Amino acid sequence: TGIAPDHPDLRVAGGYNALDKQQPWHDDHSHGTHVAGTIAALLDGKGVAGVAPQAQLYGVKVLSKDGGGNLFAIMDGIMWTGNNGMQVANMSLGAAQEMPLLQYALQMARGAGVALIAAAGNDGKAVNYPAAYPECVAVSALCPVGITETKLCPTPSEGIATFSSRGPQVAFIAPGVKVPSTVPLFADASGYKAYSGTSMATPHVAGLAALAVARGAKSPDAVAASLRNAASPLAGLSASEQGAGLLDA
Repeated sequence: TGIAPDHPDLRVAGGYNALDKQQPWHDDHSHGTHVAGTIAALLDGKGVAGVAPQAQLYGVKVLSKDGGGNLFAIMDGIMWTGNNGMQVANMSLGAAQEMPLLQYALQMARGAGVALIAAAGNDGKAVNYPAAYPECVAVSALCPVGITETKLCPTPSEGIATFSSRGPQVAFIAPGVKVPSTVPLFADASGYKAYSGTSMATPHVAGLAALAVARGAKSPDAVAASLRNAASPLAGLSASEQGAGLLDA
């Protein structure tokens, strides 16, 4: 949904509005700003710190203020990342049905060197699209230790969130319950709020992918290999729930 460019804890380098090219890419929903904070909120002793606080953020707006969108805007946004030198794309979005045209956009972006990190989905069923496509790194949602939200996390130990989609396409698991991050000031006067979802898990891995790029990974395959090398499986979870497991930066 874009990024709030005026949030004091974010440094946004630019963006693109695929829904309406005449309008700014600014976030009028809050979802995109929350995702952006997990990736790259500044390491400034205030608010939250992102996984890769020195990464350059670009807000590619493909969803509207009500969280809706269309296939062609999403395709356009994905292809924009490939055409404009992005190295990592976070896709905290998805749908249950397969979309072959969307896979074409993913192939084009990946061919241009973009590591595509995508949310597995929040329906507790099969991995959603685009995460289910082989071009993407699919991320499921972890319940961190100490989260007391029985509907989302039935046990106090680490495990998969009840809402998280799962399946053989899952590559990694990352924190996705009650994740605090940045939001536009219209969403909360403090500029911060906690959300849950595989949308919140995905930017943890996108931030780690940015760190892998900074350490020399020069292709999506090299990024994926670097992430796998840093992952360890969690006890009690199957491969379809966690993929290679939880990443250690």
